[in-house]
Parts: sequence; C-alpha cells; structure tokens
Amino acid sequence: MALEDANANRTGTPKRIHKRLALCCLSTRECILPWKETMSEIRVHDVPFPEVESFLGYMKRYDGHSGRFVDIRRTFSHDVRLTYRSRRNVATYLLNYIRRDRTYSEMRRNCQTFAADLCGFLAGKKDVSPFHPVNQISYTCQKHKFLYESSAYRR
Repeated sequence: MALEDANANRTGTPKRIHKRLALCCLSTRECILPWKETMSEIRVHDVPFPEVESFLGYMKRYDGHSGRFVDIRRTFSHDVRLTYRSRRNVATYLLNYIRRDRTYSEMRRNCQTFAADLCGFLAGKKDVSPFHPVNQISYTCQKHKFLYESSAYRR
C-alpha cells in the first residue's frame, strides 16, 4: 500500500492502476494482459488435485492479502453430474459460455457469477448463487449458455 500511495501521489496515476500492478507481480506473464474493464475472459488451469481437500490445502499455502487467495471459503461442493465431461467437452462448454456474452460488469457479470453458473451447470443444481450478497441481488442464472454453440444463436 505504501508503494501504491507514493506512486499515485507522485505520478498522478489512479490508484486502481497500481493495484493491478501489484496483482501482476503475483501472476504469470500469460495472466497479465489483456486487461479490458468491460470485457470478460476465461482462463483455464488444469490443476493436479484429485479431490477438494488437496486443492484447499494448496490454496491455503497462498492465503492472505499478499498471496493469491483471500478469505478462502468453500460455499458449494457437489459431484460433477455431466455425462460428457472430458477436457475437450469442458473446453467447449466454456467457449460456448464466453462467446455468447463477452461483457464484464462488477455487479452482474463477473468471476462470482461465472463460478455460480459453472458450478450449477457441472453439478446440475438450480440454487447455486454467487458468494457476495451484492452479486446475489441482481444475479440471473446463465448456465444454459454453456450448452449451445454461440454461432447458432440469433439475436
């Protein structure tokens, strides 16, 4: 924070830019750009954890405001119930979803709404909602967007 405040005062650059730079220090080069505030993107990492507990253990190693994860909580967990769930199938579902709506909004379409849609889709559950109460207010489930090829969609 001290670096952020000093740089913001000296250069006049908005503080939010410096927050991004701090985040970039924690990320690999591929996870830094592009950065467009009105556009969504999906980044997929195939992590080598066969069960939830080992993944939570990994996350706890990087917990805290100086780490990768802040305030780790498991709010939903369920078995994947999809019949077609190979890596290729999951990649297709993710592409269908992001191609159907590429917008980003902190209030209505963000990482929390995506996580709720994806968890509900994979588990075949209806009542999955975003973690934060602010996102819960205006959340509308969009899990149907995983199933249908975006090029066949007509507006």
